Amino acid sequence: MRPRSKLKLKKDAPVSEYSPTEKLLDEDFIAKAIWECLKNNDPQGVMEVIETHLEIVNKVKAARTIDLSRATMYHAFKSKNPTIKTLAKLVNCCA
Repeated sequence: MRPRSKLKLKKDAPVSEYSPTEKLLDEDFIAKAIWECLKNNDPQGVMEVIETHLEIVNKVKAARTIDLSRATMYHAFKSKNPTIKTLAKLVNCCA
C-alpha cells in the first residue's frame, strides 16, 4: 500500500468548507438531481439519488415512519425498479 501524500495548496488558495451530508439533505438539490436523471432517461440514477438520500436520513428510521417494511425498502433498491406507489412512499418518508 502506498503511503498517502500530503495535499499541497497554493499559499493564498481560496478554500471553502463543504459538507456532502448537508448537500444530500437539501431537497432542492435532490429534486434537481432526480429531474436530471429523468431527462437523461436514467431511472437507475433516480434510484441511486433516492437511495443515497435515504442513507443519510437513515433507512431504518425512515422505514419505521411509513407503512413500508424494511424488506420492501431494501428490495426496491436492489431491483432498481420499484412501483410508483413504493417510490412515492420512499420519497414521502424523506419529506
